[in-house]
Amino acid sequence: MPTIFIKTPSGALSAEQRERLLVAVNQAATQCSGLGSDPRQRALCGVIAEEVPASQWRCGGSDDFSRLVPCFVQVLVPAGVLDDQRRANYAAAIHQAMTDAVGLPHTRMLATSIIVSDVEDGAWAVNGQLWKLPTFIAAAGYAHLQQPVCV
Repeated sequence: MPTIFIKTPSGALSAEQRERLLVAVNQAATQCSGLGSDPRQRALCGVIAEEVPASQWRCGGSDDFSRLVPCFVQVLVPAGVLDDQRRANYAAAIHQAMTDAVGLPHTRMLATSIIVSDVEDGAWAVNGQLWKLPTFIAAAGYAHLQQPVCV
């Protein structure tokens, strides 16, 4: 896991920019969260990009997005996966991935608001079953949370 929701005003980005955004955020999140390299582990990272009608979006009271492209991002991770440093790195990496992927001209600015939220242990259900942190660790392969094996 993580699950990431990205909201942008409709029409602010092209279909190609949204596709690049999805790929870049997925790659950054997979790396930052420490998911294992197995494709089944990588599949646990979900990114959803949603366009909100511009008529329902205001920044500073304005709906003019010709110079500013606001992006609201909510990242959900199981509690215990990220410490403070990993959370800071995560937010910075997501912002940079989005900026690089969208590739706006210097006359337009991407303004991200990223919220990284922990989901309380035992409050995240997968296929109808509530999981706790040890199950997430086993499924996702969080290397930084694996217990060393003594031989």
